[in-house]
Amino acid sequence: TWGSKQILLTESLVTDIFNATCTHAKRMLRFTDKSIEEIGLECGIGELNYFSRVFKKLEGVSPSEFRRVW
Repeated sequence: TWGSKQILLTESLVTDIFNATCTHAKRMLRFTDKSIEEIGLECGIGELNYFSRVFKKLEGVSPSEFRRVW
């Protein structure tokens, strides 16, 4: 039905947006000294805990772990 297709489309769009956001965040984590909170704000996710949770869900590591590795 159209309703289920619309939900899938919306979920796909949200996933694409978060993936793009994480790509931008990863660049900033690697190449800047900005705090994780500043990076979250610049990526449009103002709540630090939410940003960290979304990042970890998509990347498998927290933003601070990602920064330490790179």
